[in-house]
Amino acid sequence: MASGFRRQSAPSIALLALLLLTGACSSPRPAPPVTPATPSPAAPGPVSPSPSPAQDLVLVGPAPTDLHDVDWAKTPVPGEFCDVPGLVQPGAEGEATATSQTWGTVRIQRGINVKYGDTDGDQRDEAAVYVGCDDNGATMSGQLVAAYVVFTRKGDSLAAIGAITPRHKSAAYITALVGLEFAPGRITVHEKWYRQTDPRCCPTGDATTVWTLGGNRLTPGEPRVVS
Repeated sequence: MASGFRRQSAPSIALLALLLLTGACSSPRPAPPVTPATPSPAAPGPVSPSPSPAQDLVLVGPAPTDLHDVDWAKTPVPGEFCDVPGLVQPGAEGEATATSQTWGTVRIQRGINVKYGDTDGDQRDEAAVYVGCDDNGATMSGQLVAAYVVFTRKGDSLAAIGAITPRHKSAAYITALVGLEFAPGRITVHEKWYRQTDPRCCPTGDATTVWTLGGNRLTPGEPRVVS
């Protein structure tokens, strides 16, 4: 390959020789001092959200010594799981109409089955009450949220620790909650999720999520797809 010098024109070579001769005859001059540049501050990385404060217990009324003796039909539930402020008192049929800050007019429903188990290690059972939230009949598939509200005894009061909601998202409709088990420090929740081809009646996917109890906070782990 031809070198770069061979491609130079005659005037360019003469100019280069003149510059070299001038540099050889001139006294060397020290280069001006280089002022160190002030280092620029590092660009901030993504800001991590501040950790949420510990969740406060929501007191809903007096509690018997044993939560198995609670009259759940007369017990209000926190509406936070459906973005409804405050407590909601389902009526005799286990339903109440409320206003969600996300969905507007909604219907809150309380299930009839209550699950019991000790997860905080005090040798007394906590309780998980199934609740649902739908769009009050506005659409055919109007269910918006399913949840278990977990209750404990705090002093002489019945207190809601928080709401457990499905963690694995369905391709269609909302994921259903079909059961849970209490264990020391955790609650394992079973979910049924919809594949794209599942009919409304029959979700075929299974997943489990383990929620851990720390202080007054229930924290979900990553859902594990079983099928």
